[in-house]
Amino acid sequence: MTQSIPAQPKVTADKAARHQRLLELVAAEDVANGEVGCGRDLRKGLSGYLSTRGVALEDEQLKSLLREHLGHILMEPDFDSITTQIQRRLESLVVQSLSSSSSASLLLASTNVPEHIPTKELRELFESQIADCCSEDTLEHLIQWSHHIIHKAVLQPRHTWSKPIWVLRGETQIYIVQETGIEAAIAKVKTQHPQETGKLEVITVGGILAPDQVISLDTNLL
Repeated sequence: MTQSIPAQPKVTADKAARHQRLLELVAAEDVANGEVGCGRDLRKGLSGYLSTRGVALEDEQLKSLLREHLGHILMEPDFDSITTQIQRRLESLVVQSLSSSSSASLLLASTNVPEHIPTKELRELFESQIADCCSEDTLEHLIQWSHHIIHKAVLQPRHTWSKPIWVLRGETQIYIVQETGIEAAIAKVKTQHPQETGKLEVITVGGILAPDQVISLDTNLL
């Protein structure tokens, strides 16, 4: 008896399909994370992209530099926001440089942005951590971008933003109070409504309310 030889699988087509699926998964993850460059088809640069997505700055060193120069103006939430934005920009620059033969277009337009932190100190910090994996143009762009982000934070520090609204439910009342956190909101309710001695349940958070006010609603009327 003779046996028929099974048809060879379409290796090339399957490999291309798996590659395309991997690209789609990477793009979907980037969209979910809000990263610049999401959905970019890197093709042969995919392996390089995956290997450089872990490029990161040391947050604490950058925050230490921010505290040194801006500790009298900004607070920890501002420093957290600045470091996060700079890190995301770094990752985006790495992706862009992988997909382009020239990174000259990465440079920001020259503007007169105040240098709250000297460029020399920023450059020394960045060079000590990412010089091996970034071009000079990428490094220069990151420095300029950092100046923009830091100046924006100085113009509107996060601690000046409106406090969130907390809606709390007691046994017979609903309280609407504006405070920085849940513990402060509960304390304000207890102070202005000392008769409320029971447990307060959080219903929702968000919005803007006039400062230092607590709105009390009778749940029997709802």
